[in-house]
Amino acid sequence: MPVFYTSQIDHKQAILSEEESRHIIKVLRMTGGDPLEMVDGKGNYYTGIISHPDPKACQVRINDVITGYLHRDYYLHIAIAPPKSSERFEWFLEKATEIGVDEISPIICVRSERDRIRHDRSQKILIAAMKQSGRALLPRLNREIPLSDFLDRSAADFELIAHCDTTGDQHITAKPHIDQSWIIMIGPEGDFTPDEIEAAKKNAYREINLGEAVYRTETAGIMACHAISLLYQNKS
Repeated sequence: MPVFYTSQIDHKQAILSEEESRHIIKVLRMTGGDPLEMVDGKGNYYTGIISHPDPKACQVRINDVITGYLHRDYYLHIAIAPPKSSERFEWFLEKATEIGVDEISPIICVRSERDRIRHDRSQKILIAAMKQSGRALLPRLNREIPLSDFLDRSAADFELIAHCDTTGDQHITAKPHIDQSWIIMIGPEGDFTPDEIEAAKKNAYREINLGEAVYRTETAGIMACHAISLLYQNKS
């Protein structure tokens, strides 16, 4: 059964947006009394019954809620320089949401090829990926921010910068515990500059590499998400 998203929801009733309502009533031909599954983007999964099949504002009576649905034991914040191709950045948003990410910050670096993203379209992609993957938590997408400002404002238990000039075995390592927070910074196609790397190190960021090859920005972002996911899946 398809899963729908709404922010207008409590433990008794939900009202869906016109876009979601139209799909439910006009496309799926659902009507009053039909069961519906919904998420609120805050980690809660709801089941209910359509009580008012309005194609502009479908109303649902809530029967049950699962709080903390597919909850993860960590908080992951990916700070990434948007690639030149908007399609590649949107691909990253989709796959990162499927794997599991809590917050995304587009950072503007010296070698950035793009300094603006379409937030309206990006938000729709995040919502669609959340629903498609059966998740209930909608990642937070921040506004674009210069790297220097991000370093001044960001904080986490583990702060990492991935770049191409790391040497040796500098992979993501930590003993996973509940509620640990992570920031992983991914640079543009031309990588971070030496000055940017030094600035990150002065802010207590640890250098890491994500593998032997040189990866596209969006690929590196996905690899970072996957590495953290595997770290916590394999915790003893």
